[in-house]
Amino acid sequence: MRGIFLFLITSLVVVWAPAQSTPPDTTAQGSLPPVVVKVKTPPIPKRAAYYSLVLPGAGQVYNGHWWKVPFVYGALGGVAYSVHYNQSRYRRLKTALELQLQGLPHEFTGQIDSPTTLRSLRDQYDKNTQLSYIGTVVVYAIIAVEAFVDAHLQNFDIDDDLSLRLQPNLGTHPATGQFSAGVGVVIIF
Repeated sequence: MRGIFLFLITSLVVVWAPAQSTPPDTTAQGSLPPVVVKVKTPPIPKRAAYYSLVLPGAGQVYNGHWWKVPFVYGALGGVAYSVHYNQSRYRRLKTALELQLQGLPHEFTGQIDSPTTLRSLRDQYDKNTQLSYIGTVVVYAIIAVEAFVDAHLQNFDIDDDLSLRLQPNLGTHPATGQFSAGVGVVIIF
């Protein structure tokens, strides 16, 4: 398990490590060094989703949104706790039911003495455990989809030049030649 963890961390460091090279000295006497302009390249959506599937939260980090990582692990921790809680209740009720059928005292003796009630509660917690496993897969998928969509939306143009304007439309109908009045929508890009 430790080997897998070290492999994942090492591969993420290699992928995200900036290339370090020394630029050649092109300055002549009396001239200024060239100005280096860093252009931020937008994230690649498929890569963000892939990173998020390999290591939850890595897609959010790749997109530059570090603040989302606690929410990612909070959601995964919540569904993991749900699995643990329902599984432990299921095991306790299963043991109590087996002891009840043998006529022996159990954890719930005096509170729940009916085998049908114990069986019903056991089955309910088993169903909740299975739903919690499904919830874990759904949360894991939502995390990857969120990273994918977030990477797409970073390329979205939110320029001030986009506008929507309503204007009255008066004139004759082109097909019938009759006078018509209405409202038109003008979208300016």
